[in-house]
Amino acid sequence: MIDADDHRRNRLMILAVIGLAFVFVVPQLGLTRLIFEDTAIGPRIGREIMWVGFALIVLLWVTRVERLPLASIGLVRPTWRTLVWGLAATVLVLATLMLSFALIIPALGLQQNMAATGAIVQVPLWLLILTPFVAGITEEILYRGYAIERLTLLTGRPWLAALLAGAAFMLVHLHWGAAQLIVVGFGTLIFVSLYLWRRDLPCVMIAHVLADLVGFALARAQM
Repeated sequence: MIDADDHRRNRLMILAVIGLAFVFVVPQLGLTRLIFEDTAIGPRIGREIMWVGFALIVLLWVTRVERLPLASIGLVRPTWRTLVWGLAATVLVLATLMLSFALIIPALGLQQNMAATGAIVQVPLWLLILTPFVAGITEEILYRGYAIERLTLLTGRPWLAALLAGAAFMLVHLHWGAAQLIVVGFGTLIFVSLYLWRRDLPCVMIAHVLADLVGFALARAQM
């Protein structure tokens, strides 16, 4: 006989598989261009709309389908430690950014993909500012909070869950090119480590948003 706890766990594991399939597959289907290519909005703004939509779907999935609190994906009430560690992680990410472009990328003979960078930063100022907020919030919901927690549920190993979620996050940025992937790799390591340690998704969101804001501003200044 399967008791109520086992039945609930089995149900959550099935729902986790479905939720993870959405997180890892749907954002890679090119829906932005399919939906917004020939519209007045265009694919660049459409991208931000789509990612907000993806995040909202995941939040509804957690609360309405899985019937779990948002704390189950790390969305907890911020405290002063949330801000402190978020700022500390921002400084660390920016330090790795400088290290990457000043030493590592030149030493490896790599070149920054200026076309990919330009597509992100050569936009109206309002969109340049909006993009880090959208990316920093939605990507953390999908690839840190939901992915790590549900992969942990399935595997029983937080380190393996973090490794798989981090790899999925890297794949999303694969088109940026090898040079940018080094920067993304450092950021992924820091964001994943911070989340595993604190289990405070707003903390990681702060670091992600601020690091992207500064990084995009620096990229725009050099173009």
